[in-house]
Amino acid sequence: MYFDLFLPFPSPRETLGEPSSSKKKKDKGKGRAQPSEPSSSTLTLKSCWDGIDIEDKEGFSKNVALSGHLGYNVIGCTIPIEPSSHAPDCPFRAHLPFPILDPRNTSSQMGSSGGGGGGGGRGGPSMVQVSRLHMRLDDSKVHCFTGGNTNTLKDWDLLSVLVTSDKALQLACTELANPGPNQISIISLPLHERPYHFRLNRKQIRQAQRLGVVFEILYSAALFPPSSVSAETARRYRQNWMTNAKEVVRVTGGKGVIFSSGPGGSAEGLRGPQDVVNLATILGMPANLAKDAVSQNPKMVLLKAQARRTYKAVLSMPKLVPAPGQPLPAPNVIENGKVSPKRPAENSAPPMSKKVKVA
Repeated sequence: MYFDLFLPFPSPRETLGEPSSSKKKKDKGKGRAQPSEPSSSTLTLKSCWDGIDIEDKEGFSKNVALSGHLGYNVIGCTIPIEPSSHAPDCPFRAHLPFPILDPRNTSSQMGSSGGGGGGGGRGGPSMVQVSRLHMRLDDSKVHCFTGGNTNTLKDWDLLSVLVTSDKALQLACTELANPGPNQISIISLPLHERPYHFRLNRKQIRQAQRLGVVFEILYSAALFPPSSVSAETARRYRQNWMTNAKEVVRVTGGKGVIFSSGPGGSAEGLRGPQDVVNLATILGMPANLAKDAVSQNPKMVLLKAQARRTYKAVLSMPKLVPAPGQPLPAPNVIENGKVSPKRPAENSAPPMSKKVKVA
């Protein structure tokens, strides 16, 4: 099973963007702040395709089809956002982009159309689609992974950040990587735009890896830039990416690293899992760790991210599932969340209370 956890999903700016940046004006006489206008980002969507252009919709459908053709089994529908203290609502909470391809849906949901095309059924190809919120971190240290956004962040399968400075890397590795309901799972590093302008602290990176956070290497924008990029710029992107990616592999030792396609690449920028494994070996990773970067490491990230939604990563809401062919137990077996040790016999008289003799 192979994973590509960064497939950019087109998001309408008016629904999933940042809230309006209008500042609160204070009343001169009373010193009170006027309530800001309600942001359109708080609107709820009936479908994840609402407000998206047809061209963007078709482009994402082609990327999903190409990912399935190349051999990927799990994709991450990623929505990148800018630094903000507001957490956007997950558009995939009630409707996946292609529910007919996801094997987790029930038979009734699989019969419905995916809204964006794509075919398949129970016997056809399957594609697990997970939601991912990706935020850019800078020196301002503004982020939405706070206690006030816990209920909103629970709807996202994965939380990740893109660090752009020393302070942002320190914040991601020390504070945001701590276990909790808002723990991030992936840290992405800028690799192709320019040589590293900040130092990779080995101690901070090892601390984040011990907490279960992985580091992501994006290859699409660097190795397969769009045609609008000049030849000289494309050459510089590849050179910077090779140098910076080798440094990441050297610092991490090739462990706790995943590879994803990422945004900014051309339409043909996706590559198969075996091509990515060969690319990882060129960067200096051993063959076994290179294969884990597209198979085992992303799988462990998803499993650990599921524990983020539970109570202290231990308890979750239990569900009573009967055995195949067996009916549900009678209601009198389970009372007030406790299982009675013995089922009362039907049509039985209530027990007689003992009489106490008074001398």
